[in-house]
Amino acid sequence: MALIPNDELVAIAWLDAAVADITSSKVATTLPDYTSWVDNEFYQIMQVGGSPDIELPVNQPVISINCFAVVPGSTKPPWGHAHQNAMKVLAAIYNRRPAAAATLLTMPSGYGAALLRSVYPVSQPRRIPSDPSQFAVYNFDFAMSWVAAAETYT
Repeated sequence: MALIPNDELVAIAWLDAAVADITSSKVATTLPDYTSWVDNEFYQIMQVGGSPDIELPVNQPVISINCFAVVPGSTKPPWGHAHQNAMKVLAAIYNRRPAAAATLLTMPSGYGAALLRSVYPVSQPRRIPSDPSQFAVYNFDFAMSWVAAAETYT
């Protein structure tokens, strides 16, 4: 039997599938050393809330995303780059029409697939100042509705 994915794995798989230029190497739950960032950017996600359906196995998490950018060797944070990263994700959310068919997402090896039903923003992208590492960071939250694919339960 396949493992049931968690909210963060589903969010990573959706970002990889839906947002141009974001691959699984650019998104995770922990921030790696910036020298390994592709294109000097990284996306950190974390499940921060949500409510499951009380009668059906529907997951409805709220995901917080930090959109980082850096210019190695510079003391000036690249705010424009970080803002554009946040706007790419927000655009992908709006490009996914609520009436669109559910999207089957492939999970890492050992996990069953997830069926994404919807994704929508719940806060506006906001600048996060005062990072001592000179990273530029924009953050916002989005909600998802997803179910584990049927073969996960068999």
